[in-house]
Amino acid sequence: MLLVCAFGLLDTMNSYLDWQFDKINNFEYKLALSNNYTEEELKVLEDLYGNATSQTLAIEFENGDKKETNTVVINDAEGYLRQTDHNKNYITLNDDGVYLTEKLAEKYNLKIGDEISWHILGNSTWYKTKIAGLNRDPQSQNINITRKYSEQLGLEYKPDSLYTNTDLSGIKTLAGVETIQSKQVLRNDMESMLNTTKTLVSILIVVSVILAYVIIYNLGILSFSEKQYQFATLKVLGFKNKQIKRIFIKQNIWLAVIGIILSLPLGYTMIDYIFKSALSDAYDFPAIIKLPSYLYATIGSFVVAVLVNVILAKKVKTIDMVSSLKGNE
Repeated sequence: MLLVCAFGLLDTMNSYLDWQFDKINNFEYKLALSNNYTEEELKVLEDLYGNATSQTLAIEFENGDKKETNTVVINDAEGYLRQTDHNKNYITLNDDGVYLTEKLAEKYNLKIGDEISWHILGNSTWYKTKIAGLNRDPQSQNINITRKYSEQLGLEYKPDSLYTNTDLSGIKTLAGVETIQSKQVLRNDMESMLNTTKTLVSILIVVSVILAYVIIYNLGILSFSEKQYQFATLKVLGFKNKQIKRIFIKQNIWLAVIGIILSLPLGYTMIDYIFKSALSDAYDFPAIIKLPSYLYATIGSFVVAVLVNVILAKKVKTIDMVSSLKGNE
């Protein structure tokens, strides 16, 4: 089970990176615009790098008798800043309402068709909007709307980010731009952060193998002790040590196989619980265990089981037939 968890941690982390940086962030560079950029600077940037932009607004919305803070992302970067559903399939934002992430909707017990009231922090105008759909995002739990819908609400659109696939690797500064962020650099930074997790996973794999060896060995010793009388009887009946060893190994291997089969779903349940309980409210990604990981865990556990039982089977030669037979009288 621990081996399944260890390999599952690696699979889940890699799945998260692919989801965030390959599916959702479909751009190479993100330009964080300055707070005081001019219309002329924005026009130059859009002429050079395209007009895929977005604006993020801090909001307060009503949740029953409580008020909660969150953010609204006005998305005018379709194809660059993409949304996905529960199964990571792409969805298109329509202009008839707001889109909540699934985790946010679940947290506040909201569903498609419900209405939410919210206002921009610093502005007293409240908006009552229908939930047009739900999307799933691994690391940002917020509200998304299209630029067209924001204009229908009477909001002034002032983008704070621009997305492009133009190569900006040699450019350090641009007029009207606060920072230039490379998606690859962002991914590399995230992978560096996850390297610590990968080190812990490697340690977990080693500990799992050692623990499996100790547990199987101790259970094998117990099983061997209980069967000494039977083995001594078989010797009296003319069975050779080699034959008795084979019987002992087969019996224990079948038990090990049953244990391995049961541990596979238990391992997934454990890793899924870990991610659901340990992650903060900002993250939402499921546990992923790929077929090769199940195979590695199965083969590793099976090899340990065989190795331990081969070692224990050598004790057949040391059975004291007289004491074993008398001990069962």
